[in-house]
Amino acid sequence: MYKGYKGFTAEVIDRQSIWLPVIYSLRVLMFALCLLFASAEKVVAQDLLQKVVSVDVKSKKLGEVLTNIGKQGNFYFSYNSNIIRKDSLVTVAAKGKTVKQVLDMLLGEDCQYKQTDKYIIIQPAEKEKWYTISGFITDGQSGDALPDVSVFERQQLASAITGKDGFFKLQLKDREKYRTAEITVSKGFYSDTSLSLIKGYDQELSLTIVPETYALPDVVVSGVERSWLGKLFISSKLKTQSLNLGKFFVDKPYQFSLIPGVGTHGKMSGQVANKFSMNVFGGYTAGVDGVELAGMFNVNKKDAQYVQLAGICNIVLGNTEGVQMGGISNYVERKVTGVQCAGIVNKAGNVEGVQAGGFLNIAFDTVNGVQTGGFMNVATAATVQVAGFMNIAEEIDGNQTAGFINMAEQIDGMQLAGFVNIAGEVDGMQLAGFVNVAGKVNGVQLAGFINIADSSDYPIGLVNIISKGEAAIGVSADEYGTAILALRSGGRKLYGILGVAANQNTGSPVFGMEAGLGAHFPVSKHFRINTELAVLSMSDFTGRNFTDNALRVMPAVRMGPVELFAGAGLNLSAFSYKPELVAATNSSLWSDVKFGTNAELRIGYRAGIQFHF
Repeated sequence: MYKGYKGFTAEVIDRQSIWLPVIYSLRVLMFALCLLFASAEKVVAQDLLQKVVSVDVKSKKLGEVLTNIGKQGNFYFSYNSNIIRKDSLVTVAAKGKTVKQVLDMLLGEDCQYKQTDKYIIIQPAEKEKWYTISGFITDGQSGDALPDVSVFERQQLASAITGKDGFFKLQLKDREKYRTAEITVSKGFYSDTSLSLIKGYDQELSLTIVPETYALPDVVVSGVERSWLGKLFISSKLKTQSLNLGKFFVDKPYQFSLIPGVGTHGKMSGQVANKFSMNVFGGYTAGVDGVELAGMFNVNKKDAQYVQLAGICNIVLGNTEGVQMGGISNYVERKVTGVQCAGIVNKAGNVEGVQAGGFLNIAFDTVNGVQTGGFMNVATAATVQVAGFMNIAEEIDGNQTAGFINMAEQIDGMQLAGFVNIAGEVDGMQLAGFVNVAGKVNGVQLAGFINIADSSDYPIGLVNIISKGEAAIGVSADEYGTAILALRSGGRKLYGILGVAANQNTGSPVFGMEAGLGAHFPVSKHFRINTELAVLSMSDFTGRNFTDNALRVMPAVRMGPVELFAGAGLNLSAFSYKPELVAATNSSLWSDVKFGTNAELRIGYRAGIQFHF
């Protein structure tokens, strides 16, 4: 057998060459496992503050409480006894809380924590550092100092406005999360200028800006600033800021403010839209996309959606979606989608939903839903308008209901008022307790007393003044010799009856009135049948009364303005006396005494002549 180097045989060398790769792989695996265990130990160390513990002590020394927490989490606390007084007595009840949560309960926000191996090191919290950026801003062409220039930092939402001498002073926070700092200088009719800064150091600058030479920006003061509330609560500096920063807006999760300009976003609040906004007295923001609450007022330059509540009023220059409630008023310049509810007055561009005001609702455009006001509703067009006193609209596609008066240019539905309705054109029904006024009516016009229209075929009222209808005055007599002077007025189909009556065929004369409704049924050019439902009530004013309810059919012949009519009908009378018949026969069908009053059902007759005008 061959003997090689240092006496190793070929067989031995061959066996070693087989095991060498295996030994190398095992070494690599062992090294990887060591790294894994080391990283796992590090992760465990890093999670000391997240371990769950339970503490329930009363007036116990702080050092003992910390030792107890360490035992539960299998770690130790390290701290300076000059900072943490371990003999101080503490009371805390925390079940199933993390170590970090319990430490915050014990030590508050005055401490910060670091971890290393099995130790939590308690250190005093770092105090917030600030640095100042100040300087002067001048006109790049004239060299004059520029007042009312906005200087702001976008990340921190810090801002300042130059005085008459062009001087500004801006304080910025020196935090690790703010890795850079950049200020922007902005003024209406001037070009915006941005400048990067050396972070963390006080600096004094001298800056120039030049007028905009090509396109002038839109710098119109919004309606919010022009409103009485804006003049009262929004300072001149905030209005200037709104002018200068008209194109800069940013979203933030929340805002807390006392009054406009005093809060988490300072003088930049008008450029910030928030998810949640809490304003103690009032707030001034770019908008809200969530919930906004105020003790007195909310003012939004753009949109507000979901929930907006204020003790006095809400003002939104954009759109509102969701629920908007103000103790006194709400104002939305554009569109409301949802519910707008105020104790006194609501104003909106157009409404899709419900606009409810204790006194007044105003929609500058359309209400596609319900507009209900304790006193008045005003809209260009509306689906449903309900007011305790008055509704005003150009167009109604639905219902317009008021306790006193409705006014509309066009009605496609129903117009209902306790006293008067006024409309240009009605396609449906116009119903009023006293009077209806309309141009053209395609439907029914019903009034307790009078209807007025250019054309209306179906007016229902005692007096109907229809330009393209009929009106006639005439005299007639019935079988008792009662003479009636009556006005018959209406459209081509329906008319009203209002007249006075007298009868001398009694021991003493009696007088009365007749009121009723009638319908025309044309047969030929000069012949038609009039059907009337009327009530005649007469008295001698000493206790003798006679009431006659009649449904009669009266054929009529008309020649020019003169119309002759005569007919018979079914009459139901209630009386304390009865006039003597002048007709040849008694046509009574039934008679009785009911509740101390005579009652009779009979065939009645009527004939007369009337003149059309």
